[in-house]
Amino acid sequence: MLTEATGVLCVLAGGYALARPLSVRTYPRADRWESDPEGAEQEQRAYAAMTAFFAILGGIALVVLGLLGYGP
Repeated sequence: MLTEATGVLCVLAGGYALARPLSVRTYPRADRWESDPEGAEQEQRAYAAMTAFFAILGGIALVVLGLLGYGP
């Protein structure tokens, strides 16, 4: 049960990062935001999408493992 719940939370966190990529942790440095805002925004969206993809993938794996009985 704990494994599945953790997996669902990972999927939700990944979905939030996909839905609102500019409101999650900022990846470009502050000087990049000042010098090239459009480039920093594209970089932020790309890194947020990659992070979200792996969070969702890991969450799905945790749910499957929990349903198969490999969780605590």
